[in-house]
Formats: sequence, C-alpha cells, structure tokens
Amino acid sequence: MSGIEAKELNYDRYSTEQYDRDIINSIPFHKELHERIESFVRSHLESSKEYDILDLGVGTGITAKLMRNLLPQARIDAVDFSEQMMTGARKKLGECNVRYLFGDYADMTFDRQYDVITSVIGIHHQDTAGKQKLFDKIHSLLKPGGIFIFGDLVTYAEENEAALNNAKHYHHLVEHAADEKTLTEWAHHHMYLNDLAPIEKQIEWLEKTGFKVQKDFLKINTVLLLCFKN
Repeated sequence: MSGIEAKELNYDRYSTEQYDRDIINSIPFHKELHERIESFVRSHLESSKEYDILDLGVGTGITAKLMRNLLPQARIDAVDFSEQMMTGARKKLGECNVRYLFGDYADMTFDRQYDVITSVIGIHHQDTAGKQKLFDKIHSLLKPGGIFIFGDLVTYAEENEAALNNAKHYHHLVEHAADEKTLTEWAHHHMYLNDLAPIEKQIEWLEKTGFKVQKDFLKINTVLLLCFKN
C-alpha cells in the first residue's frame, strides 16, 4: 500500500491545468525526462504495433498521452488513486483503447501482462519495502522481453552528494514556483511526503528482481531508468 493518500497530496483540488503547470515547474528536468522517454520509444518500439501498456500513477495523463501519440495502436491501462487526476487523464486520452483503473496500484491485481509499464514521478511515495515489492510486481506483470520505463525522484548513497542535490531541488522550486502558495505546497510535499531512496540501491533492487537496468538520465534528483526483462 502507498504510504500516503491522494487527499494528502492535494490532488483532488487541483484542476488539470494547474496540476500540469505545477508538476512541470516543480520537478527538475520534467520536460527533459519526457524528451528522453520519447527518444527511447521512437528508437526501440514500433509505432504500428498493438502494445499493451500499463501506466502506474497516470496523473493527468502527461506520460500516457506521450505514449499514445508515439504508439497510436497501443492498448493502455491507466491507473491512479485520485478521481480528479483520472478526470484530467480522460480529457487527454479519451476512451478508445484505454481502460481507467481506479485504485492504489501497490495493492491492485491485474488481469493481463504488458509489453511496457511506465511509472513517472510516483514510486518515490512508496517506502523502502514498498518499492522493492512493487519492483517485483512490475517484473511479474511484464511479458518476456518487456520494458519498464521508470522516471522518478531519487537521492544518493553518499551524504554530501545527497545533500547537494537536495539543495538544488529546493533551489529549483524557489526559482520556478508560480507563487509563494505554490512554493509552500511543493516544498512541503518534497520535505514531508516524498520518500526518496538512493539511486544506487534502487538499481540494485531492480537488478535483483531480474531486470537489466540502463541509466538513461540523471540530473539533481531526477532519474530515468530503462529496465529490460529477459
């Protein structure tokens, strides 16, 4: 089970437009992260193929919309525990070849396997045990040869490196927040609601699960890992 509820994250009172603005402004390199995902999908997946895709924590559908644009024949299962976020996702994705699954993906069971699983800026809310359990679950849900596209916030094993990059994260919030109220909310979110794990440990957990892990992007606390199931 996730360590927090949707109401703690204020998701249910954000309009889609406000959330999209704030998440892009508040997550360092959010745009660059998605550019890297786009580059990977274009070079490794076939646009005409009918992939089964699971998006864990679809939010308002920013990542799922990117996948839909690149892979228009794909079938997408979009999961979230916020009705408000799902409403935003529906606006972006529509109903064709999309199933909207409401609930906490840490607790849910799924009735199929997938070619691709995506999770972008969400798993950092799981605690250490939750992350490891979820990585096992994701591996089991992928078809042989499947891919886990994992973009998230992380920290570092070495204390000075962790402290420096956390300071840079807060500096980014100060520089990019729309106003002081927004800054307060996202600084509180980062300080009290995020549960960041060292990138080194997360790669270790993923490899132990059975993934071959490629570190595609890492700046400040933002990472993109491409995880391949044999």
